[in-house]
Amino acid sequence: MIYPWQQTLWHNWQQLLEQRRLHHAILLLAAKGSGRGVLARQLSKTVLCQNSQVEPCDVCHSCKLFDAENHPDFHVIKPEQDGKQIGVDAVRQCNRWAVETSHLNGQRVILIEHADALGEAGANAILKTLEEPPAGCQFILTAQSLDRLLPTVVSRCNKWRLNPPDEANVKNWVESQLQQSILLESVRLNNGAPLATLAFIESGLDIRYGHLVTAFTAFVQPPHIGIYDVAAMCSADGIVTLQLLSYFLVDCLKWQQGVTQYLVHQESLPAVEAIAATIPTALLLEQIRNINNLHRQLAKHTGLNIELLVVEWLTGFIGK
Repeated sequence: MIYPWQQTLWHNWQQLLEQRRLHHAILLLAAKGSGRGVLARQLSKTVLCQNSQVEPCDVCHSCKLFDAENHPDFHVIKPEQDGKQIGVDAVRQCNRWAVETSHLNGQRVILIEHADALGEAGANAILKTLEEPPAGCQFILTAQSLDRLLPTVVSRCNKWRLNPPDEANVKNWVESQLQQSILLESVRLNNGAPLATLAFIESGLDIRYGHLVTAFTAFVQPPHIGIYDVAAMCSADGIVTLQLLSYFLVDCLKWQQGVTQYLVHQESLPAVEAIAATIPTALLLEQIRNINNLHRQLAKHTGLNIELLVVEWLTGFIGK
């Protein structure tokens, strides 16, 4: 079942399916946490369905195999780990799947998740197949944006962008799922992505992050007490907290510049005001750059001691 904010795009695809005009290579561009994988699989299941042309029937042999994640004509490749490229060997396997005979005498679907993780070698390996796919082979690619996709791959696909829902609708949807009210800043901290916002709250990260903001705000005020407590809170959930804290500092910088119309930390304005009044603009800019650099460093080198490096970053607020 697809999500409410996907309905418009899905109806467009259904029209093309009904008219048998769906492009052989679909590229779905959607933000992380938008449920793009669900939408891509809905299309895959529909293409493979033996009874319906525009909607999975859920009762045919193909649909049952798909639901059991055991469909012989549905193939998926994706990075083995977050941040890693899709290997050339996996792409070559795609090319072999593309020319296979269907096991169920129907269509074949190849889903490439995180297609923006296709390196140059991988992209070059699949270009010809994307341009001239064998009959009965449907390619579906998903990606977060065009930024990291090679133009040669993009040019061979039919591009579709899943627009994010209005943040008020996201807030209402998450609240309906949880049966509780949530903060608007939880939506904004997750870039308006509904599923990311839902996971953020279900995991309790919203509460832990709120405690961090309170502790961090107290720490930056002289005499700067609690540096190790703040560092421990920063590292408890991995590097994601550093990114959230950088959003907080950017809000503080905006407040200093008189930009108060759209702040991520809508419900934490007292903390934003306190930091903006305490830290000089030059130091705030420097520490924003430093925390972003630290985030990139830790994302690239996963074996580093996060807490120790956060302590080093926090000392930048002391005695300046």
